[in-house]
Amino acid sequence: MEHFDPETFELKFQITDAATDLYIEGDESFLIKDVAKEVDIDPAEVFNYFPNKESILRFYYAGLVFRYELMIDEIDDFDSYTLSEKFSNFAFASFDMLSEKQAFVEGTFDKLIMRSFANTDFEEEIERLIKQFLEEDQRLSMSSTVVLNSYFYTFLRWQYLELVHFWLNDSSEDKELTMELVDKLTGVLQELMYNAILDKGFDLAKFIASNRKTFFTNIPIVKQICSKIEIR
Repeated sequence: MEHFDPETFELKFQITDAATDLYIEGDESFLIKDVAKEVDIDPAEVFNYFPNKESILRFYYAGLVFRYELMIDEIDDFDSYTLSEKFSNFAFASFDMLSEKQAFVEGTFDKLIMRSFANTDFEEEIERLIKQFLEEDQRLSMSSTVVLNSYFYTFLRWQYLELVHFWLNDSSEDKELTMELVDKLTGVLQELMYNAILDKGFDLAKFIASNRKTFFTNIPIVKQICSKIEIR
C-alpha cells in the first residue's frame, strides 16, 4: 500500500462507517453535520478527506481492500499461501466485511460499483491486489506469465465483482453455493497459472529445433516423408 497513512485511513473509515449507518437509517439520505457529530469532528473537517457525500459512500468499498491488507499483515506465513489460498482468503474475508453492512451493500453495490460509468477506487484497488498476488507468486509457470497484463487483471477484477453480486443474491444456507463457487474458481485459476505443460512443450520444440538435422535423418518416418517429397 503506497503512501498509506494508518491514522488518515482510520479517520476516513470512521467517517464512512458513520455515514453508511446514517444512509440506511435515513432512507438513503444523511447530513454531513450528523456524520461529523458521530465521529466527534467539525463538519468542515469532513471535506478535508472527501469532496462530497457520494465519495464517502464509495470509500466504504475501497476501504475493504485496505482493511484486508491490514489483516494479512498480521498473518506471518501469508507469503507462503498458494494462489488459490490467497484469492479465496480475500474473497471470504471481503464477504465477511460486506456482511457487516449488508443492508447498505444490497442498496448501493449495483448503483455505486456495477453501474459506475468510470472505474471506481474499489475496482482499482481490487485490480492492484490481484496484480500483487500474481506477480509476487514464484510458482507461476513461465508460459502463464504471458497473460499477465492489464486485460487479464481487468478480467479477474470483473469476475470478483460478479462473485460479490452472486453472494448478495445467494439464498443457499450460509451462502454455501458462493463458498463452493469460490473454491472451484480459485482452484481452476491456480491450475492454469501453475501448470507447466506449455513450458515443457516449448522446451521440447526448442530441443527438436536445435537438433533438427539429427531428427530428420535418423527418425524412420521422417526419412520416409522426406524421400517421398524428394521423389515428387
